[in-house]
Amino acid sequence: RVPLREISIDVERTGNLAVRTQDYLRANMRVTFYVCINANEEDVITAAQRLSREGKISPEDIKEAIEKRADDAIRAAAKKKNLAEIDSDKLGFADEVLNLIQQDLRKVGLTLNNIAISEIEESDTYDTNNFFDAQGVRLRTETIQQSIQQKTEVELNTKVAIEEKELNAQKQSLRIAQEQEEAKLGQKLEVEALKAQREREIEEAKATEAATIQRTKILQNKSVEEEEIRKLLALQQSQIEADITLEERNKALKVAQTLQKQEAELAEINRQKTLEEEKIQQQLAVQAKKIQADIELEERNKALKVAQILQKQEAEVAEVTRQKTVDAALLNSQVELAEAERESKIAQQDAAIAIAEKERDRFNSEAERAQAEAAVATATEVEEAERQQRLSIIAAEQEAEQRRIGEQNVIEIDVFRRSRQAEAARQAAELEAESIRTLAEANRDKALAEAEGKRSLIEAENSISDAQLNAKIITTIWPELAPQLPEIAKALAPQPGILGDTRIYSFPGVNGNNGNGASSVGDINKLLLSTTGLSMINGLLEEGKLGELISQIRQMMSNNSSTITSNTIKPKDKKTPTTDIIPSRAAATSNLTEKNHLSHPSIKKPKSGKG
Repeated sequence: RVPLREISIDVERTGNLAVRTQDYLRANMRVTFYVCINANEEDVITAAQRLSREGKISPEDIKEAIEKRADDAIRAAAKKKNLAEIDSDKLGFADEVLNLIQQDLRKVGLTLNNIAISEIEESDTYDTNNFFDAQGVRLRTETIQQSIQQKTEVELNTKVAIEEKELNAQKQSLRIAQEQEEAKLGQKLEVEALKAQREREIEEAKATEAATIQRTKILQNKSVEEEEIRKLLALQQSQIEADITLEERNKALKVAQTLQKQEAELAEINRQKTLEEEKIQQQLAVQAKKIQADIELEERNKALKVAQILQKQEAEVAEVTRQKTVDAALLNSQVELAEAERESKIAQQDAAIAIAEKERDRFNSEAERAQAEAAVATATEVEEAERQQRLSIIAAEQEAEQRRIGEQNVIEIDVFRRSRQAEAARQAAELEAESIRTLAEANRDKALAEAEGKRSLIEAENSISDAQLNAKIITTIWPELAPQLPEIAKALAPQPGILGDTRIYSFPGVNGNNGNGASSVGDINKLLLSTTGLSMINGLLEEGKLGELISQIRQMMSNNSSTITSNTIKPKDKKTPTTDIIPSRAAATSNLTEKNHLSHPSIKKPKSGKG
């Protein structure tokens, strides 16, 4: 007979049976288990087999089956938590016990429906001689003492807080009393401040009244001073006007004196006209010759430089050729020497291989012969044969060594011979290159000597006097310049009404002097041929400015020559003539005429069109 109703079983663990927790404390527990046997065939059969006595199952049988298993589960679950955790999480502890015991109960046909923990208290049954109990007692004592200490601290903190509140109350009371005193004192100070402000306003009113009186006096004095200043300014203005009138009279007198002086200077200029023309002609001739000489010198120097450059290039080419020849000879000798060494090594290796093969064949044949003889000979004969064999082997080795030494000597002699031939070829190449270099240096020295001789000849030709060179230049440009000198002198004559003795030149066609504003090169020629133009040219000659003008013409012609040279002469072209770079006489004459017209800073170029 099997009961199917639910049964509650209480399991108590108190006193000496109290449960030990993770923190080694002992806990008195009362745990109630609610179990039943399910109404299915399997559980009923299992329970009947495991729990029945005399054909039936009583509640005591079920309690006996649960109690031991429950004790193990409760103690195992308690080992995982401390006492405080078990007390605060009873449901979690109950679930842990349920998980631990449920499988065992199923094995006996019981089903655990629920667990209820009705009581958990600390037990005081500790054995101080037990290690675990000693740990629990220590923790229990520390916890109790900490609680007592915390209680004491709370009491002290409470007492301090009360005293602080009392102190704050006293401070508040004193602060209120202080504020009352400060309010009384502030009221008194405000009264004093009002009195002082009223007195200050009275003083300010008095000071304002005094300042107004003083300002009135100052304004009156200022009016008097302004009247005096106006009178003084009027007097100064009258004096200035008188001075201006006197200055104008003096200027008019100076103008008259200047006009008289200018007329006298004009007469003197007309008197010196003939002398100045002759002097200008001479100086122009000298400058023209000098320009032509400078041009010829520049052309000769350019030709000399071209020759020197070509000779230097030839010497450099010869040096490069020599160096290449030497390098090629050295390279060939090194190649031949390396080839000889390689062939020597190959020959040595071949000889060694051949000797080794011969010795191997001879040794094999001797060994076969010795074995054949040993088969029919006695022990003595065998020994004698072996001795003879060893002697023959030694003799063969000596003969092979002698052959190897002889062949090696032949190879070394051949290598030495080839190296000597390569060395001789290298020395011959060096001698040939040295001879080429010597010949190139001789040609270069010869060319430099010829260039030096040409330079000396040019310097000797340049020793011609400046007067002769200038005369040559003037002879070239004079036919075009001489017919226009009177017009140039007339155009450069001083103009009436101009103050001072400064040399002033008038330009036809500039600023409307021609009426319609037209100008031409002919006007400039007329300007240079006037009397004042001759005076200007003479002044340029005396001041050295014409020399500067001629230098500018020479520089321009030199630039033109350089342009022609760069377009006609090419590097390393020995056949290109150098005389073509000299410009024609007509071009030089045209450039000189234009520069004489425009280079002087006092002469302005005529404007084209209307002035």
